[in-house]
Amino acid sequence: MAKKKSKPEPSGISAVSAAEAYEATYFARKCGLTRDEALKIMREAQGWASTTTSSGGERKS
Repeated sequence: MAKKKSKPEPSGISAVSAAEAYEATYFARKCGLTRDEALKIMREAQGWASTTTSSGGERKS
């Protein structure tokens, strides 16, 4: 008996949660993008936000 081949993902972006997919679809429709482009932008923004807020330490006035 042969093994079943795994199905390739429809997009180049891996592991998308249902909420993230819904948000990306909405964002893509509103901005005239593809779902993949919207997911890429969302993930880049998440990465950028996590690097800028993790400075740790207090702000000097």
